Amino acid sequence: MSIRVENVSFEYTSINGKVLALDNVSFTVPTSSFYVITGESGSGKSTLLRLLNGLRTPSEGKIYLDGKDINSPSFPRASLPFRVGLVFQYPESQLFAETVIEDVAFGPMNKGIGKKEALEASKKALLSVGIGEEKWNSSPFSLSGGEKRRVALAGVMAMDPEVLVLDEIAAGLDGWSHQEVFLLLEKERKKGKTIILVSHSADDTAEYGERVLVLSKGKVVEEGETRKVFMNPRVPKCQAERIAEELRGRGMDLPFPILTLQELSQEIERNRG
Repeated sequence: MSIRVENVSFEYTSINGKVLALDNVSFTVPTSSFYVITGESGSGKSTLLRLLNGLRTPSEGKIYLDGKDINSPSFPRASLPFRVGLVFQYPESQLFAETVIEDVAFGPMNKGIGKKEALEASKKALLSVGIGEEKWNSSPFSLSGGEKRRVALAGVMAMDPEVLVLDEIAAGLDGWSHQEVFLLLEKERKKGKTIILVSHSADDTAEYGERVLVLSKGKVVEEGETRKVFMNPRVPKCQAERIAEELRGRGMDLPFPILTLQELSQEIERNRG
């Protein structure tokens, strides 16, 4: 499923007056792609995700899902959360049931799936994110921060949306859990799902993003294929490029930019050869 955002702005009112959180933002997310939205805190990333999911409505501009305006009166808005599944940055905001399994089953049951089928979908989703059966009857609030995030992800995956929209899904996860989450997301993408990820991490952006949108103060700094985006000097460098920059200073002939440590290793070997 593709998403097209055309000239979208979003303005809200605070105690200090009106604030323009997004200013004329446009981009397209191709079907079955891994798209990353990045930028400093307060750049409008989380606001944008809520617009994609229909939780908020643009002040100006349009958002299209497979060519259909999601804010048109004719669009079935009630179906949108089941088609574009959103995992918030702070998973506590999505957890509420007495047990983990009940929490994950709520989404598919709310979608209209029978209880038995919903529980089966929930078990499959929990196992896929690494939450074992021994924790299914525990309170979700007894879990660690990383486990809560994975349960929130399972709750969205159990609804089988066409698009996964993830706000800092890997933040706070240890190295193993971080890798497992991205392996899972890549597996979902290969099944045909579209992945939209908000991330502060230049390393995750460089390694996993096929296309990248960089925001600053609600405006687009850069948008496009990942390697092109990292050529922009306003975009923070990833770890591999920072190391490559130092090696270039010592006389090593390396292309620009280097996006991953694996790519860096291959280029170093090429230089030695």
